[in-house]
Formats: sequence, structure tokens, C-alpha cells
Amino acid sequence: MRRSPAKQNAHDRRVEQIARKLKGEGWNVKSDLPGYEKPSPIGQDSRIPDIEATKRGHRKLIEVETPDSLEKDKAQQSTFRRHAGQKPNTTFDIEVTD
Repeated sequence: MRRSPAKQNAHDRRVEQIARKLKGEGWNVKSDLPGYEKPSPIGQDSRIPDIEATKRGHRKLIEVETPDSLEKDKAQQSTFRRHAGQKPNTTFDIEVTD
């Protein structure tokens, strides 16, 4: 989904904030932001989560949404949720920006 520049900046700031927090907690973090290794594509449409974090055999997929993308990106969210449900020790979370 295409976001306005202001909403994309808010999205990217939140992704960076979460990625830094997870790194500080000892997670190995991949992120769909410059300066990070990119997460692996998921599903038939090769969708890339905003964050993929691993630690001691556990894996987190995190997708950051803006209020307007929350409803419009349901297919992508469904892909990540289904993938996480099929993999051991994998969770999927959605974070919504202000």
C-alpha cells in the first residue's frame, strides 16, 4: 500500500524504534529498512515483513501499520499470521502508529 510521505516517515520511525528495542534485548533483527539485512520473503506473493527477529529458537514477525493501512493490508497480515501459525515458536504481531 502506498502511504503519504508523512505517514511513511511515521511508519519507518516506528519500525526503527521496535528494531532497536529488540536488538537491545538480544534479538537478531532483520528489517525492511536501509541499514538492515532484509527479512526473507513469505508466501506466494513474496511479502516481506517490516521486522523478523530471532532469539534462542524463537522468531517474531512484526508488521507496522498506519491507521489507514491497517484495513487495506489485510491480505498481507493474513499471509504473515498464517505463516507464523505453521512454524514452531513463531509469532506475528501488528503495531499501529499514531
